Amino acid sequence: MNNMSDKRANVHPVLLRKIDAVLLAMKNIGFPMMLTDGARTAEQQHVLWEQGRARPGNPVTNCDGYIKKSNHQLKDDGYGYAVDCCFLDPNGKPSWADHYPWTAYGELCKAIGLHWGIKLNSSTVDRPHAELPVNHI
Repeated sequence: MNNMSDKRANVHPVLLRKIDAVLLAMKNIGFPMMLTDGARTAEQQHVLWEQGRARPGNPVTNCDGYIKKSNHQLKDDGYGYAVDCCFLDPNGKPSWADHYPWTAYGELCKAIGLHWGIKLNSSTVDRPHAELPVNHI
């Protein structure tokens, strides 16, 4: 298995092609973005799940990595089916600020055949999240 710290390692190649097209389109309209998260281990997923529960902060996922697995985790084919992306601020630093065109990102994801965003609760959507439907082929 590839090093899980490489954000693109073990992400399904169809998802990588599609998200690269979305990121290029966003850059071309003046909003550069980057991939921040790809495939995760159960342990990495569980640490994220603990945020807002066992650790301070707002919840960022409903999937604990063990009982409820995330699509970031490797499937039977050895690939993760989800990524997270963020915008790059004018200094090139990652940003998840509300003023960026998240809806445009989401609409591009959907237009290219990806699922966009996951409902974290009744009022919060995981805007950075995009995933490849299991029936992608």
